[in-house]
Amino acid sequence: MPSAFYNAMVLREPYSGVEVTVHQLACALAEHGTLPLCACVPEGHRPIPAAPHLSLRQSSAAVSRSRLLRIMWEQTVLPLLLRRDRAPLLHAPAYVAPLLAPCPVVLTIHDLHVMTHPQFCRKRNRLHYSLMIPPSVRKAAAIIAFSPYTRRTVLERFPAAQGRIVVIPPGLSPTLVRCVNYSRLQAVRQRYTLPSSFLLFVGDLTSRKNILGLISAFAIVQGERPDLHLVLAGAADSATAAAIDHVIRKNGVRHRVSRIGYVQADDLPVLYSLAQAFVFPSHDEGFGLPPLEAMACGCPVVCSGGAAVENCGTAAVTCDPRDRASIASAVSLLLDHPDFRKEKVEAGYKKASEFSWEKAARATEAVYRAVLDKTPLPDVS
Repeated sequence: MPSAFYNAMVLREPYSGVEVTVHQLACALAEHGTLPLCACVPEGHRPIPAAPHLSLRQSSAAVSRSRLLRIMWEQTVLPLLLRRDRAPLLHAPAYVAPLLAPCPVVLTIHDLHVMTHPQFCRKRNRLHYSLMIPPSVRKAAAIIAFSPYTRRTVLERFPAAQGRIVVIPPGLSPTLVRCVNYSRLQAVRQRYTLPSSFLLFVGDLTSRKNILGLISAFAIVQGERPDLHLVLAGAADSATAAAIDHVIRKNGVRHRVSRIGYVQADDLPVLYSLAQAFVFPSHDEGFGLPPLEAMACGCPVVCSGGAAVENCGTAAVTCDPRDRASIASAVSLLLDHPDFRKEKVEAGYKKASEFSWEKAARATEAVYRAVLDKTPLPDVS
């Protein structure tokens, strides 16, 4: 049987949530899948385990480095490869499908922020995805959403997708466990110059993630806690960085807030393990991996934002992202009530254990088989 294709060309460091899930699903399909699969990957990608049923096809260095060239490659070269190799199926795991693909397409939609919250999206992303997502949805034989929240959002915008969309939550990396190794804890603390007591945020430092609101809320929380700091882990463009610095100065927390930039995957479990609480007051999330990652490492969570609230359930303390007092109050609940904090930590471990890449890989292959066999999609949601 010719190999189905998996388009992982979006992989380019540093990884955000989309890249993490695209990479981890490829790894899970290599480990747990059985269908012949060819993964298209950029040059220098993170390793994907070798498997008899999975092969890798690397692109040129130029395509790997340029987003525009990658988009052009996906719409022009990839359809030719699919035709030449008689591919029976293509999985496009990052919002957009090649519109000239000669085979059935499985499409993953992580969110519809460009349509529901365009004010938080870059102009080039609004333009690209607004143009390409609608025809991609129409072309798709099957659509995978990571959460019921995203499924509902897609169906509100594209009612014709009914019957072609299923929910398959992503998993959590098995490396995401609480770190109790003192030497490793100290090494990471020193590497990022971490304070002894801190709240943590992990993710892209963008307006949708409500970083400015988080800083304003922290200014309330730290008033009675002289040793407490806020650590922001993630990348920020120059405009966002300037806005963050302005709000830090405005709130008088200049020496209490640290931006440590992008954190390597190996250090993330340690970072979560060191934090007093993880705070994620996002305005909207299609899934929201970081709160669950924190839970897996025994860090109690405050969160908001669409699917993040649904996924975390009662294991997290929820807040109103528009109200800094609400964020501050939720954080204080965790800091001031040890029994309540312990209850949320234990609930977090249980909730995080529900998300497995093995389950995600097997459910994804079930969708592949349904598309190949032209049978109804499985009820995997």
